[in-house]
Amino acid sequence: MSDAPSSRGAALRSARELAQAISSVERGGESADSLIQEALAQLATATGPAARVIGVTGPPGAGKSTLVGALADRAREEGRRVAILAVDPSSAVSGGALLGDRVRVEERPDDDGRFMRSIATRGSGRSLSHAAAAASLLIEAAGFDLLFIETVGAGQADLGIVRLADLVLLVEGPEGGDEVQAMKAGLLESADLVVVNKGDRPGADRAVERLRSGLALGADAPEVLLTSATEGSGVTELLHALDVAALRPGRGGRVRRVAAHLAAAVEARAAERLRAAEADGRLEALARGITDGLRPLSGAVDELLQG
Repeated sequence: MSDAPSSRGAALRSARELAQAISSVERGGESADSLIQEALAQLATATGPAARVIGVTGPPGAGKSTLVGALADRAREEGRRVAILAVDPSSAVSGGALLGDRVRVEERPDDDGRFMRSIATRGSGRSLSHAAAAASLLIEAAGFDLLFIETVGAGQADLGIVRLADLVLLVEGPEGGDEVQAMKAGLLESADLVVVNKGDRPGADRAVERLRSGLALGADAPEVLLTSATEGSGVTELLHALDVAALRPGRGGRVRRVAAHLAAAVEARAAERLRAAEADGRLEALARGITDGLRPLSGAVDELLQG
């Protein structure tokens, strides 16, 4: 299956070129900045609607990857060009993504309207990679209409997806207790839609009712749906529910992704300077001076950030 790219897709025509560009922004540096600037220049003159970015989060074992694959299949059947960005934990040795796109979602090498890529968290301290925002801009510039960004797993760290995505889809399993953890983490408050996946398993209906009851008191409670990605039930309804949710006011857009990229760049720069201060002893020297009363605490953070 093949579709012509939208008017946004002139710079990066092939999946290989796009993959290479994403690898470059993961590494960072001037070449990465140049690629992002080129993408932004192209997007500034593009016609048609901006790409839609959907963040997918939830506890391990909920079937996020299978569900994302099923949603991508449905979207392709409707003629949309779909990309999947899986944010994976980093290898301590290589710094690369541990799981990889071949493990998570079935590839379609003959379909140039479908793109999959794993990127590593690289010790960012959050489940959302610092390169995810930049990669989303490159993917949009390549002419994709719909981008799913799947995070590592539910927790406080996954709230980072709220900054980047137009919509957040929280995927829960039918087992009891996961929804309570999501409530504690604040994920339910941030979700635009909640889905209980593996609906063919015992307890799925009860999980839906528990979530609906728990959310009933909220003013803007997200809709709770039931799917079985392996059987295909409820997937089309979920995709269309996401389309409807995207029409609500304040759903983000390209400006949101650029802001997320800038924020991620600032955080990455600060982390880089902190690592340098640890390596050359400046952090310990500052801490020792403050501890011994030889210098005030105020200004120490600014000094570290200034390098």
